Amino acid sequence: MKKMLLSLLAVILCASASAQGQVKEKLSRAPVAVMTSQGVLVSWRYLQADGNAEFSLYRDGLFLDEHITDVTNYLDADGRAGAEYKVVSSNGDEATCVAWDNMFIKISISRPAPRNSKIGDLKGEYRPDDISVGDVDGDGDYELIVKWLPSNQRGSDADGFTSATYIDCYEMDGTQIWRIDMGDGVRSGHHTTPLLVYDFDGDGKAEVILKTAPDSKDGLGSYVTQAGNATIQAIEPSAFDVNTDGRVTAGAEFLTVFNGETGAAMHTIFYSPSRSMADFPSGGTSYSRDWGDAYTYNYGERYNAAVAYLDGTDRLPTAIMQRGGLTACYIWAVDWNGTALKTRWLHKGTSATEWHVIDFADTELANQTTNPVTSQGKSCYGQGAGGISIGDVDDDGLDDICIGGATIRHDGILLCATGLGHGETHTLADLCPDRPGLEVMMPHATSPFGWDVHDATTGEVLFSANGDGANGSGLACDFVPGKRGSEFWSSADDIIRSCYDGNAVSEKKPDTGFRIYWTGDPYDQTFDGRYDEVHGCSPRICSWDTQSNAVITFQEFAEYDMPQTCNNAKATPCLQADLMGDWREEIIMTKYETDWSDLNCELLIFFTPEPTDYKVPCLMEDHMYRMAVASQNSSCNQPPHLGFYLPDYLGVDGNTYATQTASHAPEATTAVKNVRGKASADKAQAARKTIRNGTVIIVKDGKEYNAAGLNKNQ
Repeated sequence: MKKMLLSLLAVILCASASAQGQVKEKLSRAPVAVMTSQGVLVSWRYLQADGNAEFSLYRDGLFLDEHITDVTNYLDADGRAGAEYKVVSSNGDEATCVAWDNMFIKISISRPAPRNSKIGDLKGEYRPDDISVGDVDGDGDYELIVKWLPSNQRGSDADGFTSATYIDCYEMDGTQIWRIDMGDGVRSGHHTTPLLVYDFDGDGKAEVILKTAPDSKDGLGSYVTQAGNATIQAIEPSAFDVNTDGRVTAGAEFLTVFNGETGAAMHTIFYSPSRSMADFPSGGTSYSRDWGDAYTYNYGERYNAAVAYLDGTDRLPTAIMQRGGLTACYIWAVDWNGTALKTRWLHKGTSATEWHVIDFADTELANQTTNPVTSQGKSCYGQGAGGISIGDVDDDGLDDICIGGATIRHDGILLCATGLGHGETHTLADLCPDRPGLEVMMPHATSPFGWDVHDATTGEVLFSANGDGANGSGLACDFVPGKRGSEFWSSADDIIRSCYDGNAVSEKKPDTGFRIYWTGDPYDQTFDGRYDEVHGCSPRICSWDTQSNAVITFQEFAEYDMPQTCNNAKATPCLQADLMGDWREEIIMTKYETDWSDLNCELLIFFTPEPTDYKVPCLMEDHMYRMAVASQNSSCNQPPHLGFYLPDYLGVDGNTYATQTASHAPEATTAVKNVRGKASADKAQAARKTIRNGTVIIVKDGKEYNAAGLNKNQ
């Protein structure tokens, strides 16, 4: 009886939180129709404003069904590729889509031409990396903002010359809208250019906010410096230094806001802090030894970025820029009002025992002495992770900023810190739905290694473990239906543990990549690109089988046009989000290539072929989820999580729930397994034979042929 009352209360709280946490973003119905093994699956968005709306469905003008209320998907057994489906709402709107010929669609986009690095003739070839979305023209449909990284990109922990990064905007059909040239003053790599794509000024159209350099050019071809004050306008495009290791060691650094429709730079200000650790610089600056990395230019070149509603969801959002985290850690809150970028506050974690908050006038707003934290850590110094998360951790209606081992309050004050050190990944979510507030699961890359689960508000460590070495990654999500709340696992061992008490749930874990809604169950599955230098990229989805109480592989993607993930060994999708159709999530990857000089490139957007019995509002309307999508492209990016507990919202009893185990994916597009080496290493290899799925495959010059000599990559 007590558990039933708790579940009922959780449902009420979740519904209330969902209603109060609406993101004011115009969203269309976005229907989509995909081929399955059973016919065509049509689905569409259910929005919070729909209430008790009913839906009717037509195929090529032929009536199929009406008074659809309990779900927002329909399996048309007689459907065919190319058929037009129309969804009509009793609220008065209607929308159409054309059925795909598989469970994915290809979008052809224009690749930048190969480009030399700043010094030397090392030419980089381009491949799409992280992607963000935003409605740049206010029509209710998302556009794609694509980050192009060159083949010679480098992480901040590695030397080497790099070619410039490009940022493109595309319609969903591949029409290019603009291209930003980041220039050589921003080193290309996964740590250096997080994208913020969001409507910051409330005009219904998304802007793009990025860290830029003197030679960065906007979508109109103008230097971003021309959108700054007189001091910035006078800075020459060459006003930065690149050393013999390919590191940018000195020069002016900026933050620029771009018009989402045109790509034009609207305002540019000096970046804070600069690489010299100056708070608000007025010109070129050199890298400081105080980052603690002996001038390897590593710790001070780690960046994350996020969007947060620091005044509540009924006010304008704020851009959150993070620099550092392995040692010194700075969190910079910047507002855009449609006219000017303006600093709200700057949080400085300058040592393990000291932090300060200042405003643009260098007025101290708070510090460690006047605002001591109660958790075991004393500062955010050294507590960062490879990503950043936003959530209202203390339930006051205002967003807070979690960097992994520390949480910064909405006003810049340190809310808590564990003192357990930094890590590559972390999860912020309602991991324990019967506890107040949000929790954090974090694996650790520094001694005592291991992992911890802690309260995101107080920093109280609920349980933890030490390890023998760096624990590279971890994931927490609601994977096992029969266990209340979420489970977690990490690269340290094979065990799935409960987020409530840390006890073992299973001796066999799934992949340690992204969580995802795919099967139609109201529980999480996992997605992982499964990349290594021997086998290449073999993406798959794993789920929990309640019949066998074990992890199973639910869906493999290799035979569906050979998709490729990004971020090297982390093997993440370019983007995972609820972009269209019902509440399940889409996966964007790229088609595997051996020739990066081809100026045509294909994005692959995968949509689930699985029907579902559940109706859930579009996940992008959930505030915490939408904020997570906005920051998904930061460094070691993380999957989005909902701000409420979905099984309670749907009234599902995990103890009796039976998970789906059979995939309804359509016929594969190729009989060739997606087994290959590094994406750029196949280009010059000699011819060799192998047998896969009973088929003789010949690999020559990076291309695969069958025995008849037909190119298997075409």
